[in-house]
Amino acid sequence: MPIEIPTEFELENWIPMQPQKGPPLPVFLDIYWPWYKPEVPPGAEFKVSDLGISHAEVQVGYPVTISCLVTNIGGEAGSYTVEMGGDFVAEQTVYLEPAESKVVSFDVTPTVAKPYSGSVNGLPFTFKAVEVPVADIRLENLAVSPTEVNVGKKVTISVTAINYGGAAGSKVITCTVS
Repeated sequence: MPIEIPTEFELENWIPMQPQKGPPLPVFLDIYWPWYKPEVPPGAEFKVSDLGISHAEVQVGYPVTISCLVTNIGGEAGSYTVEMGGDFVAEQTVYLEPAESKVVSFDVTPTVAKPYSGSVNGLPFTFKAVEVPVADIRLENLAVSPTEVNVGKKVTISVTAINYGGAAGSKVITCTVS
């Protein structure tokens, strides 16, 4: 389809023309003389910085907050999508005016005890999820001696308590005789 040029842009209407402008025809095609650069209005441009992580080590099942600062360093308002990748994947879109900044946060909850890693728009993060050791005390080997006794006679009841957990602890043992 041919480009239709308005009559006011006929050859005799633009010769002579100021050298910084160039002829009108290339403007229609978005072509300019090498010595002329048209002003491009500044658009929205974003910078992601100040990555933060709430805990370097956390118990499995507890949340970790990963945050960053997003700043519009451009000349126009706009939207920007912050992307988190790695062991956790998420994204959030923020709208910022020129020179405005906002903190964008992602809350993640580890389900397995292991090191976790990832990045937010190329800024790396790591943290470690651990199992908190607990006492797991079980009673075994119940023994009653003698097994039959008259009223008022002494009976010895014994039990072995074994801690199968990873931490020290205690357990209340109640013995009821009826």
